Amino acid sequence: MGMWDWHDERMLKSIKNLFRYNLCVSREDNLLVLSDAVKERFGELFFSTGSLYCAKAIHTTYQPTKRHGAEPPELVWKATFGTDFLEEVRESNLMEKLLSKQLREEDEEKLKCILLETTSPQELPTVVVAVNEFSLSHTTYRKLCTEFLSMRFASMPLFQPFMFYTAMQADWKKVERRAKLVAELLTEAEEVRVLCPRGTDITFSTAGRSGIADTGRLCNPGDFGNLPAGEGFIAPVEGSAQGVLVTAYAPTRALSKNTVFTIEGGKVVKVEGDEEFCSYITGILSREENAGNIAEFGVGVNERAKHRDNILEAEKILGTCHIAIGDNSAFGGKVKANIHIDLLVELPTVRLKTKGGEVLLMEEGKLLVG
Repeated sequence: MGMWDWHDERMLKSIKNLFRYNLCVSREDNLLVLSDAVKERFGELFFSTGSLYCAKAIHTTYQPTKRHGAEPPELVWKATFGTDFLEEVRESNLMEKLLSKQLREEDEEKLKCILLETTSPQELPTVVVAVNEFSLSHTTYRKLCTEFLSMRFASMPLFQPFMFYTAMQADWKKVERRAKLVAELLTEAEEVRVLCPRGTDITFSTAGRSGIADTGRLCNPGDFGNLPAGEGFIAPVEGSAQGVLVTAYAPTRALSKNTVFTIEGGKVVKVEGDEEFCSYITGILSREENAGNIAEFGVGVNERAKHRDNILEAEKILGTCHIAIGDNSAFGGKVKANIHIDLLVELPTVRLKTKGGEVLLMEEGKLLVG
């Protein structure tokens, strides 16, 4: 990041637009900027710009969590919800469960009661910008912020300066229209089949699940999404996925060879291909409970996204789709895991089975709606 001109006018304008258009901040908002140590410079930039538009702004930096989907450290909980909340959670013996993703449903309800008892709405953030190396999207922390306390939440894991000139320059009205259309079709679908020229052929159920539109507009209480944005996605029914997923990209690099994920009963059972990536994935599968769960299916709808070696932007590329493994408990699924890894599929053909028949959503990388 040191090679970038942090005073570039186009970059600064893009940051201002992030607050004014994507987040719709005003003098009534309390802003919390979270950055891990890897992305601290971004945190500083967002704090300095965001504080111009908000009633109050705070910037908190923490040590990286080391994996996507891991709960943030205590420092983040304290910065967001205050000292009284943190102390009460510790006294209730919930913190260890929380950080290890071992919370039961009744534990989560207890957390909500503690929040109501120990926090004041006027002191809580109304807007959270999380710019970090590892995503907080699929966490109980994020879920409490948005679904329980109605904060607006922008998640920006793996963000890089080039995104100010690519995906963040999207026509957001078009992105919103496409994302909503895809989400509506995924909601109507009962089964999805994904194929691609590299060999992907995977089928899974989405019956009873709701598609979600990641539009780039986070202006209403409780809105949550990535920035840069641009996808429609859904949580497949657990245990339903069968087939083969083939990708040429890890989350942050091109692979030396195509990597093949064999999926049975909704879980990854074998990985073959790029040696380093396979070793990483198999290590996670052996250590982390539920890591192999087929957690998400998403379709990219951002026409300005182009970089395939950074999954934050890659999964938004118009004409691609992605499938994730691990946690899906924060967006309609039932599986909690200490990991969430998105895998890019290029030139996909996507067929949806609905009660009314079959819908061809994508054909060899061409989105057929919007």
